[in-house]
Amino acid sequence: MASEGRAAARGYRLLRCPTCYLPPDVCICACTPTIHTQVQFWLLIHPDEYRKPTNTARLIGASIQHTRFFPWYRTAPPAGLITLLRERRFMPYLLVPQGDVTLFERLRERQWLPDRVPAFVLLDGTWSQSKKMLHRSPYLQDIPRMAIQPTTPSTYRLRCQRCPQHLSTVEVAIMLLEQLDEVTASGVLRAYFRVFAETAMAARHGHPLTKPLPEMAQLLAYNSHRHTLGSNQFPLPATASAEGAQLNGRPSLWERV
Repeated sequence: MASEGRAAARGYRLLRCPTCYLPPDVCICACTPTIHTQVQFWLLIHPDEYRKPTNTARLIGASIQHTRFFPWYRTAPPAGLITLLRERRFMPYLLVPQGDVTLFERLRERQWLPDRVPAFVLLDGTWSQSKKMLHRSPYLQDIPRMAIQPTTPSTYRLRCQRCPQHLSTVEVAIMLLEQLDEVTASGVLRAYFRVFAETAMAARHGHPLTKPLPEMAQLLAYNSHRHTLGSNQFPLPATASAEGAQLNGRPSLWERV
């Protein structure tokens, strides 16, 4: 929220859908999937991010159950997040670029226990804001710090990244799911992200998409048939299918129950 002298996000005064934050005439809520995964995402969000139409963390919250958001304030630690960090049934990890890559590799290789659910804490803000959130939050200091190695550069054109290795918040979630063998979940979230990004880019230039994206039809089909066909029947794009074939060479870590 724009307060205490903070600059308001560009375009925040425009009439927008309260869920996808796009203009009503290009709302993508019909494409919003329900993604099933055992992994949890806990988003610690900077106040300036609340009103930004370009924020991608809301895509995670809209599609993945159990996602939790906690506002960050330097003088008011989030009691809900602190309580979750103390719960024995969760294995929390803090995702930061300077984290331990081998920690993620060890997580992938270990046997999954139903009573120990991986929970990834993501800092949602600009890079300078995220650094401030990390250094000024004592409750984050004891969480194991994990890093992942991006296999592809960011494709998010609505915001400029400082370097190709820097990803948007939702791209971090996509990469995590992909590298944890959650092929369907990562493919569905990637499709949802592309629909949002391309629709928002067109709206920024004052026009709708010139033609529907193939991911729109895929998401609509997924939403219509997920109960009858099962969550693993999502028709992944060609690139995701190839990645999935490689990942499926070994058993999935997160078997659905």
